Amino acid sequence: MQKVVFNVFIIYIIALLLTSCSSVKPYERVYVNDPEMQMTIDSGKKFSTYVYSIREGATPAGTNKSSGGCGCN
Repeated sequence: MQKVVFNVFIIYIIALLLTSCSSVKPYERVYVNDPEMQMTIDSGKKFSTYVYSIREGATPAGTNKSSGGCGCN
């Protein structure tokens, strides 16, 4: 029992050491604050439309973005 607890403890410590937080430098904040990276109310719908346009090779009615079916715009 003690060996199992010890192994779990070691795995937990290793997982803690492998995870990290990264700090963002002031000049890199412009990329984080990009409007395309912000979640909006309809961002899920936009992504769904994008995936649909790639799969079907056509865009649904009422959208202005079109792609060739390969994922390129």
